[in-house]
Amino acid sequence: MKEKRYYWLKLYDTFFDNKTSKFLRKLPDGDKILLIYLKLQLKLLKSEGVFVYEHLCESMAEEIAMTLDEDVTIVKLLLTALEKTKTIEFFDENTFMLSEMQDLIGSEGSSAARVRKHREKYKMLQCNSEVTNSNATVTNLLRRDRDRYKDD
Repeated sequence: MKEKRYYWLKLYDTFFDNKTSKFLRKLPDGDKILLIYLKLQLKLLKSEGVFVYEHLCESMAEEIAMTLDEDVTIVKLLLTALEKTKTIEFFDENTFMLSEMQDLIGSEGSSAARVRKHREKYKMLQCNSEVTNSNATVTNLLRRDRDRYKDD
């Protein structure tokens, strides 16, 4: 059975403060454009931010709109804005990459997730320094007992 892989997109608490987000929101239908930008990022997680135009539609913008189930006019505005903010990098007429995504993508396999959850559950077993006496304490106790029996 093939192992499941989980992906996530990290959003910093400054996401709405960065220049790209602010620029997108100032455009007509800016909130909608920003939402479509987030949808596009989520759609491109597995490909590490790379989109390949497969010519299923007449234009790349139409294919993205179809993939995201969004209006093609808004997608065209988004692509133009991303070019203007240098957030998108075209390799050729069929392929682009969302350059900011490279630092925002994370993933793990199902076995790694299971191990991580197991470690979190049994975290108390990882560090037992408060329960176990240190060697110095044990040594001091042994010396005290030795000295006590020595006096007898």
